[in-house]
Amino acid sequence: MRGLAILEYVLVAVSLGTMSVITFANVLSRYLFHTSFSFAEEITINLFVLMTFVGASIAIKQQAHFGFRFIYDKLSGMWKRVALAATCMVMIVFLSCMFYFSMELVLAQAERGRVTPALSIPQWLFTSAIPLGSLLCFIRTVEMWVAESKRLTQGGEKQRKVEMAAKEVNR
Repeated sequence: MRGLAILEYVLVAVSLGTMSVITFANVLSRYLFHTSFSFAEEITINLFVLMTFVGASIAIKQQAHFGFRFIYDKLSGMWKRVALAATCMVMIVFLSCMFYFSMELVLAQAERGRVTPALSIPQWLFTSAIPLGSLLCFIRTVEMWVAESKRLTQGGEKQRKVEMAAKEVNR
């Protein structure tokens, strides 16, 4: 899964970098030439969607969704396994639905030949960020579920707390 992690980080970095350059250039253009790039909003919004989904995938991998961890960390034994299974199943069902319906949207846009207003790029290229992001989140959810289940089964809860404390110290 190392290659997948590299892909995620590259997508987030390229999206953020591109958004920053386009937005900065657009601000300069408005300030200096009193005109803006017609495509700036179109590109930045779509890159933001991609960055959000891929960032969520990275957060799932790193188990960085704080709100979910708060209650989960208070549980022990069987209740922790039940909560893990329930949370992961809900996420998997949600991400599967999102993948399915977003693929329908992508295919419908491709079939109709819909293009973006400013650049006339096929809209499905941008909309593809949604099924891609949901697929990445799905993979990371399953990966996290397997890893956390192994940790719980092998009695590695104390080790997990030590790892989490080490992460906090290193920040």
